[in-house]
Order: sequence, then C-alpha cells, then structure tokens
Amino acid sequence: MIQVHAHRNLDLEVRGFGGSRPRLALKIGLASLHKAYDRIMYLLVNQAVVSILPRHLTYDVWEIGEELYQTVSWAKRRALGRAKNLLSISRNTAQVAVQSNPGLPLGRSVHLCLEPPLYEPTPDPQQDPVLAESYEPARRVRSVLIVANMHRRLLYKGHQQLIRGWHRVVEEFHDAELWIVGDGDGRPELEAMARALPHHVSSRIMFFGQLAADGLDRVYRECRAFAMPSTREGFGLVFVEAARYGLPCIGGRHDSVKEIVLDGETGLLVEQQPEDVALACLQLLGDDGLAQRLGNAARQRYLDHFQFHHFRARLLQAVDLQDDR
Repeated sequence: MIQVHAHRNLDLEVRGFGGSRPRLALKIGLASLHKAYDRIMYLLVNQAVVSILPRHLTYDVWEIGEELYQTVSWAKRRALGRAKNLLSISRNTAQVAVQSNPGLPLGRSVHLCLEPPLYEPTPDPQQDPVLAESYEPARRVRSVLIVANMHRRLLYKGHQQLIRGWHRVVEEFHDAELWIVGDGDGRPELEAMARALPHHVSSRIMFFGQLAADGLDRVYRECRAFAMPSTREGFGLVFVEAARYGLPCIGGRHDSVKEIVLDGETGLLVEQQPEDVALACLQLLGDDGLAQRLGNAARQRYLDHFQFHHFRARLLQAVDLQDDR
C-alpha cells in the first residue's frame, strides 16, 4: 500500500516492533545517532514521547486520539510542543487539545480519507465500483445504519440515543429498521437496552456484529441513511465511507463531524438527544427528495474533498514536501 501510493522520490523502510516500545525506542535512538532518516512522523502522541532521546531527529506528530481531550503528561506536552509539524485530524481536535492544554501549539488540520484501493499504476477513482451505483432512497430498505465501536469507554457514538428514540420512528413507520454494526464489551449493555423496549420496537433493531468487507458493503448499499450522533468524535471516517456510498448522514453538531457533514447540505446535525435523533431519522426515512438531495451532495463532497489524492496533497503541503505527481 505504501509503496504504491508514496511520493515517488521517497525512500521508504517499513518495519514492525511487535508492540515493543523499548525496541522502537532503541531503533529511533540509533537512527538519530547515525542520522539515518531525514525525519520521523509519529502517528500517536504516546509514541512521540521517544523524542526526549538526545539528538533526536526532526519529527512530526499527529493529534488523533481522545487523550488530547484531557490534560496530557509533561512528556507528551513536550513532544507536542517541540514537533516541527503538529498535525491534527480535524480543526475541532486541534482546538479541543489547546482548550485542554493551554499554551499548546494549535495543530494544523489535515483531513483524512478512506484507504485507497491498489489500482495500478495510479489510483483511479473512476474504477471504484461503489461510485458507479446510484443512490435511490425510494428503492432502499427503510433503515438507518450505524457502524461504530461498542467498547464501553467509547459509548459516546450515539447508540443509546438511537435505541431510546427508535420507538418514535416505529410509530411513524412500522417497517423502519435500525441496523447496528460493530462490536465491543459495551454491546451486551446496548442489546439489553433494546430488549427492554416493547417487542414491536425491539424487533426492529438488528445487531449485526462485526462484519467482513463484503457484509459491510452490503449494508451500506441497502440502507437508506447513516447515523452516528456522537459527541467526542476526533474525525469520523465512517461518515466519509457513507458519503462514498451516496448516503445522507446524521451526526452530532458539537464535535469534528461538522467538518465532514454539512448541516442541511450533505446531512443533518443534531443534539445527542433521543428525540432530536429520532426526528432526523424520520426526515430521511420519510422524505425521498430530501434524502436524495443530501445523499447526492454527500457523494459530491466525497469526490471533491475526501479522496486519497486530496489527503495526499494536504499532507505533503503541511509537511513542506513538494508533490511531483
């Protein structure tokens, strides 16, 4: 993947360390001593603390995880502050990091993209079979899809609000289904919440678990709308994935999702309250014209902003590298 899509003048070495931080630190320490690389890019802040090593090479750091939503340790703060380029997956994440850690530099937002397919010799979006299929809401199952992690510490994605508000959706559309994809140690809690609802509501809530690529492709192609009304999303790559399929999206209005989903243009942004979430679902399930308009605009935004070559250009510009392609 890296070799196909990398800058053609970039000499790459890919090596793993089996999850061993000491081995990683030793490698970086020796590389810094011998100036083996031009620069180092850390994808996680907890990796970047290795930068305290003497004579450490020039390095960049990404602000990605929710750890930036709280006060970070001295070592992490030092690593962030001394980076040549402090990159963030969203403007919101960069701003929250500064709010949580006053005095920290404001990271430069570099929006992500979906992992590119390995089309040779160069990625060609016209070869993407998903883009060849149109989104026609009237021909879809009357369903809302959420694809999200269900670990207890990550239950801010909006599962509870979708489940608690689903009775309101079923009152209007008896055939409406809520499709829940994903897994984690919080799943039993969510399933219990669904089972506690009246049967005519709980029977319309489906837990699919973790799906393989073909299964995930199927639910994206068959559902009518995508929803993940989160409150602490660092970026929200699933919204880009849904946009690729031409789906209108429902997201939370207070986190990074607002940088992907444009309220009233490519989707609907809501408060994370069951009633608000349910009303947004009803709008997209009941208004073919609205769903079509938002879905078409979502796909166009994906084509204009969230393909791999867009990300590649953003990243190379952010780290002051000339793109010769």
